[in-house]
Amino acid sequence: MNLRKRDYGTVVGPHPRTAEAGFEMLLAGGNAVDAAVAAAFAEGVVEPSHNGIAGYGGCVLIYRKKTEDVIAIDYNTAAPAVASEDMFTIKDAPDAVAGYRVPGRVNVHGPLSIGVPGVVAGLCLALEEFGSLPLGDVIRPAINSARYGYAPNSANRGGMGGNAERWKKDFPETARVFLKDGKAPKKGETLTNPELARVLEAVAEGGREAFYEGTIAETIANYIQESGGCLTVDDLKNYRPFITKPYEIQYRGYSVYTAPLAAGGLTTLQMLRLVEGFDVAGMSLAERLHLFAEAMKVCWPERLRRFGDPKFVDIDIASEVSDSFTAILSEKLKAGLESPQPGEVVYYEPMNCTSHISTADAEGNMVSLTQTHGGGFGSMVTVPGTGLLFGHGVGRFDPRPGIANSIGPGKRPLHNMGPMIATRDGKPFATYGIPGGRTIQNNQLNISVSLMDLQVSAQSALGAARLHTDGAEPIQVEPRAGEEVLEALREFGHEVTPSAGIGGPGHGIRVSEDGSHHDGGTDPRGEGKVKTK
Repeated sequence: MNLRKRDYGTVVGPHPRTAEAGFEMLLAGGNAVDAAVAAAFAEGVVEPSHNGIAGYGGCVLIYRKKTEDVIAIDYNTAAPAVASEDMFTIKDAPDAVAGYRVPGRVNVHGPLSIGVPGVVAGLCLALEEFGSLPLGDVIRPAINSARYGYAPNSANRGGMGGNAERWKKDFPETARVFLKDGKAPKKGETLTNPELARVLEAVAEGGREAFYEGTIAETIANYIQESGGCLTVDDLKNYRPFITKPYEIQYRGYSVYTAPLAAGGLTTLQMLRLVEGFDVAGMSLAERLHLFAEAMKVCWPERLRRFGDPKFVDIDIASEVSDSFTAILSEKLKAGLESPQPGEVVYYEPMNCTSHISTADAEGNMVSLTQTHGGGFGSMVTVPGTGLLFGHGVGRFDPRPGIANSIGPGKRPLHNMGPMIATRDGKPFATYGIPGGRTIQNNQLNISVSLMDLQVSAQSALGAARLHTDGAEPIQVEPRAGEEVLEALREFGHEVTPSAGIGGPGHGIRVSEDGSHHDGGTDPRGEGKVKTK
């Protein structure tokens, strides 16, 4: 266990600039919230494929040492006021995985896919309520990266290269901002975004209102409507993030917290409740993955059929993780363990591109923050004169009418972000999270078990072999599990597809029992950084 004594704290993020921005705040006397907000603003500049300050949204958990409690902030997107569940054409497509498609995928890319971006409002609220440093100081590292340049990592360079020709044809402003002479930047080459720097400076001076009201809001709304979208100035002005209670369960003597619906963590909590009835620590890797796969196949249909914005969908959260409902799900789990079945795809969605940041300070506070564009580069729409690339919040709804996650005016879509915090007897234990679309919930199960059952380091938990299914066989398993494990899973009755790099790069911090040392980890699948002192 690589536990280091804390003098200032620890910041873990997916890009070196991200971690460094957060750590600057700790060195300046800020707390874990200051560090997380600075890191998140910087991350919105340096990883434009994954998120941005016009990304559709995110969620954050904050453990407060003084009160020994955890609070959540929801800054998920909201659909425009004129959005409706029948706004997209649905065509039967027997050859498609889900049996249908939206022509041109206009629900995913383009102006109609854009909901109200929640990132700026959410980060400003977190800082105002729980931070200690001025907004201008906290945003400064992001401004500097936008103005003076940053080097995109390999994932972002790859995304830029893969989309270059389409951007030049369909999204010329995005091509102008993110390509160099019509091509993706090479390794080590830097990109600047001076227009985004000016927007960030306006936010630094005027707060959330500078983004959601006035000239910037009018520029955004006018361009999106002229391009065929439906976002309005009033949609922006009326948007509010909110502070709320996280969901919580007890697991092996730990209190495990996650962001509430429409976030994805409830599904992880349900899976944890299922596996708690087994001696997970005493299992072989193949047995553990077999258990995980069947727990996933039980819980994913529940999520995709019944879950949605709790303001629009009648759902009793307490019953979802209750002993009685867990017992019902356990019967399905036992049947699956004895004889794995093919399962089913309830709603297919291949998109994933998100960022996670974890911070912890010298006082014992912790933050777990995840935010996103949705899929890679979100809507792919950049508003001229702003440098703002927009997420595709509307694309996170099921485009079909009559479903829990169907589109509705002002409704917030079901999404997969699921940051987590765990405490032990009210004391900090771990903050962790991961990007990767629907792999998030499953990988958070794996990381949670690794930390709490197997008692490994944060780094080892993040590096553990992963698997994924969102309800159906074949299950995807990372080859790093070993050929013997893959073969054992087949002998259990699974159809197995080897798949490298399931999910994006996770990040986490584990705190020693006496609270004096931090163990920060960054995913070996990514290019992140741990900053600690």
